[in-house]
Amino acid sequence: MSLPRLRPLAVDSAVALGFAAVGCIAGAYYQPPGWRAFDGPGYVLACLTALPLVARRRFPLPAVLASAAGYAVYLGCGYQPSVNFWAPAVALLSLAGRRPLGVALAGAVPVVAVIVLSGVSGRLHPALTAAQALLVPVVAIAFGHTRHLLVRANARLRDVTAELVAEQEERARDAVTLERMAIARELHDVVAHHMSVITIQAGLAETVLTSDVPMARKALGHIALTGREALDELRRLLTVLRVRSDDDGQGTPYGAAPRLDRLPDLISGATAAGLDVRFTARGEPGPLPPVVDVCAYRVVQEALTNVIKHAPGARVALTVDHTPDEVVLVVRNDAVRDGGGPDGSDGRAGRGGRAAHGGRAGRTRTDGRPETVPGTGLGLIGMRERVKICGGRLSAAPHDGGGFEVVAVLPLRASRHASPGEPEGQER
Repeated sequence: MSLPRLRPLAVDSAVALGFAAVGCIAGAYYQPPGWRAFDGPGYVLACLTALPLVARRRFPLPAVLASAAGYAVYLGCGYQPSVNFWAPAVALLSLAGRRPLGVALAGAVPVVAVIVLSGVSGRLHPALTAAQALLVPVVAIAFGHTRHLLVRANARLRDVTAELVAEQEERARDAVTLERMAIARELHDVVAHHMSVITIQAGLAETVLTSDVPMARKALGHIALTGREALDELRRLLTVLRVRSDDDGQGTPYGAAPRLDRLPDLISGATAAGLDVRFTARGEPGPLPPVVDVCAYRVVQEALTNVIKHAPGARVALTVDHTPDEVVLVVRNDAVRDGGGPDGSDGRAGRGGRAAHGGRAGRTRTDGRPETVPGTGLGLIGMRERVKICGGRLSAAPHDGGGFEVVAVLPLRASRHASPGEPEGQER
């Protein structure tokens, strides 16, 4: 038996022994004439009246019945009334504290009966007998039922507390999951773009290593530069993950991330990878919210990365339109066309500007143009998630003239959730 159970049992045992001792002492030293002398059976019946209190917590109703029965037999044997009738009253108090009110009222019936029997045996005035027969059970039930209500309220409070703790833990797990997703998006954007450029340049360098040494040297230089840029962005990302503000307790998740003012570097890297990028800026650039600034850069970066992977050597039109209410990004690439037909197409350019032929990623074809790199479709998913966080809209789909077009609209004011019915476009 555990210690928490031993302690209430010890208390109840002490209470029962105390009532038994008091009853025996009262019977032994208070022996008025007219009643049976307090002898051995009297001691036994006094103990039988009090000892059921040992089980008043676990079996409250049987304890009431047993105690009341013991006292009724005690009075029936002709012994003088004494303090013994308080044992059934205490048992009734415990019953009201652990069982519903209806059960407590049922248990009060034998207690009222033995109190009335005690008053009649003691030749008390009928009014006094009725008063004590009414007041003692009512007070016991009132105190006991109040305790019963408090126990139930505490149990409900514990349940609510447990639910709140579980909800808080669930929210903490969701927050960790969202943070991991954000980190995964950042790592994808950093690694995918730079590794795509490095892969294309490495394939070009391998192809022209013996035939065009200056071109190979230039490609290797681009590889080194792109690798350094990737390392710089990864360092900035790790810094954001490690450092937190000591002044206000809030992190600065966008402080070290690249923004739109670094578009020239991004375009330069894409041009080095073989793209023909034509950049157009419209409107008057103004200060952007950090989350929108980072999102715009990442959308352009991912769109150019997709073109490098799926349509190497294509012409790309990049437009950034600044308005007072939003920033509109348009990245549109033409289909890659090879010689062989009247329009320069030999059928190898797939839908959306994707080359339909296979081959090892990063190598070049016999005509000196880089091969396409297989994609997973995660790039557009990441872009769409970023744009939704900003409350914007994203469409990504092939356009009629061949090639692919990505359009992102990022509001500058209070963000809203993207509409569930917005077109998903086509992922590549």
